[in-house]
Amino acid sequence: MKLKKPLTLRLKINLLVFLNITFVLFLVLSAFIYIIVERKFSETSDHALFLARTVATLPQVDEAFQAPDPSAIIQPLAERFRQNTQAEFVVVANMNLIRYSHPNPEEIGKPLDGEDSFNDKNVLQGQEIRATAVGSLGLTVRAKTPIYDSNHRQIGLVSVGFLAQDIWKQIYEVVIKIAGIGIGALIFGLVGAYLLSGHIKRQIFNMEPSEIAYISQEQSAILDSIREGIIAVNSEGEITTCNMEAKKILGMEKMDFKGKTITSILPTSRLMEVLQNGVIQRDEPMIIGNTLVITNRVPVYVQGKEIGAVASFRDKLQLDKIDRHLADIGQFVDSLRSQRHEFMNKLHLISGLIKLKEYDMVNELIGQVNEEQQGVMKYFLSRIHDPAVVGVLVGKMHRAKELNIQLTVDSESVILDPCPHREIVITLLGNAIENALEAISRNNSSTAPRKIEVILSYEPDRLSISVQDTGPGIDPRLGDDIFRDGVTTKGDGRGFGLALLSRLVSNVRGDLSIVSTPAGATLKADLPIQGGENDD
Repeated sequence: MKLKKPLTLRLKINLLVFLNITFVLFLVLSAFIYIIVERKFSETSDHALFLARTVATLPQVDEAFQAPDPSAIIQPLAERFRQNTQAEFVVVANMNLIRYSHPNPEEIGKPLDGEDSFNDKNVLQGQEIRATAVGSLGLTVRAKTPIYDSNHRQIGLVSVGFLAQDIWKQIYEVVIKIAGIGIGALIFGLVGAYLLSGHIKRQIFNMEPSEIAYISQEQSAILDSIREGIIAVNSEGEITTCNMEAKKILGMEKMDFKGKTITSILPTSRLMEVLQNGVIQRDEPMIIGNTLVITNRVPVYVQGKEIGAVASFRDKLQLDKIDRHLADIGQFVDSLRSQRHEFMNKLHLISGLIKLKEYDMVNELIGQVNEEQQGVMKYFLSRIHDPAVVGVLVGKMHRAKELNIQLTVDSESVILDPCPHREIVITLLGNAIENALEAISRNNSSTAPRKIEVILSYEPDRLSISVQDTGPGIDPRLGDDIFRDGVTTKGDGRGFGLALLSRLVSNVRGDLSIVSTPAGATLKADLPIQGGENDD
């Protein structure tokens, strides 16, 4: 069975406007016609009564009634009035209702027709009558008035009538003119509807409402299915779109963003800046709540006019469980890469010694390497049990060795399995050691030992982590602002690591501090063990 094709939006608009205009014109024309008919018949009746009164008061009529042949005087007079006023008839009769005048001379001398006898009797009693009745000439609008002599004694009556058919002809002429105006208005309305529907279709890219609804639902589903936060604003900075992932990152899953301004929800979004200058911003770091994200901000244009802006952002630290595992694997890969580089150098040395037949030195070198590796592994296996923490420390040790920097872990350091606040510990060690490596590497003029020491210790209810270096320390001008977003001396796009660490530590009610001197800096964090979350 073939489905019926639905009406298009343009056809619906044109049809609706046509029906509306037609209905309104019908009501207006009906009211006009009713008023015109009523007024035309009323005016004709008044005109007939006026003519009847005029004829009844003529002195010639009074004198004719005293003459031997009244019709000889009255008939020419009545006909002259009838022709001048375009009346259908002007009839003068005596008290016996005998006609003295009539458009048809053969009717003179005959009594008035009986169809209007009741009105005739009332007129003979001195009343004026206006009525619509059928006479010898057809349906007429007539008026009758008594005739009085000079002594005010009634001597007859005058009846003046206009043919209803002639009245309708006049009404038809007026109605045709009004109908012509109505048809013109209808055509004008249809042309306007056609242009309006075309304009609306162009504004919605020639799509039908069903297509727009489908696209809207499809886009909503797509926005909520992707793992990237998306926020769109209009030209006034009001939020028009915010998917579920963005609400999760903002920590406002249940909040209705309709009508909210972006500055009241996310003051650091910089979308208003994009709206003002229209410059695209790509892959810029930003902290939202406790999440470090990479965001893109682009203006939105329609037909060359800026109508809003869109920001998309993705979590850089906690995308999902797979990302965390990949991060752990990445740490081990870095460690293996560093170890490969180191062992390749030692293998080349061993190969050269073998060619030189320095077998004693070969044995001594192999024993030294074995002892070193066994010592490191024995320490980590006995003191630090969390594999992710081991991966971070081992990887950073090899990277430090490549930079000719000594990275050591205090011999009394302990990490339990599972590690309390595991994600925070990994983030803290990675950022703190990397910052220390960069600081020492840039401080080429110093003669101090290039050393970094990591201390991990447990107190009754707290885990203490300390990273000390022999770098140049922190610029005193930064002061307490070192934990603010984007505050750094390393250039644009940096300065978010310590800010994020500060928020993560504060969220678990821990303490984070930095002590800096020209001889080096110490980053220390105290994390509560009870009530903390364990990230496995």
